Amino acid sequence: MLVPVYYAAIPIAIFVILLYFLFRTRARVQTYRVPKGQMVYGDMLSTGQILTSQKYRLSGKPDRVIESKGSVIPYEFKSGTAGDAPWEPHRIQMGVYFIILQELYPNRDVSYGIIKYRNESFYVENTPELRDIVLKRAETIRRTKGLTYRSHENANKCAACKYREICKERLI
Repeated sequence: MLVPVYYAAIPIAIFVILLYFLFRTRARVQTYRVPKGQMVYGDMLSTGQILTSQKYRLSGKPDRVIESKGSVIPYEFKSGTAGDAPWEPHRIQMGVYFIILQELYPNRDVSYGIIKYRNESFYVENTPELRDIVLKRAETIRRTKGLTYRSHENANKCAACKYREICKERLI
């Protein structure tokens, strides 16, 4: 009995689709890979120690810090998705990490960091421009005593906010 041609094509099509997803996944793994080296700090599975810059009065908790070939590389995971570039607040957050790590590791190069979103990873360069943005933003926050307007239209965001307990505008 002859098997119709389209029945024979189904297993081939399934095989081709599986190959496509296999190579696509392999490419993504390479894109999102944490740099090779020794992890010198990690905040993913524990509360982690807050890293601080005494000179600039900044603090932060990167998800990972890798030391590799004389460089220190902050790595930050984000649960959301990104567009064509990292979100500006996340770039500024990475800039804070650069300043802190340069103070903590004065003999190491801190030239870039990586922000990994669910759909994309970005290299963020440690530039003088980014440093200026971070320091100006920190000064503005200190000058206004941290009292900035926050959007309080989303109850879920309010519930997850770390300032919820002291906020006079909280929704919950």
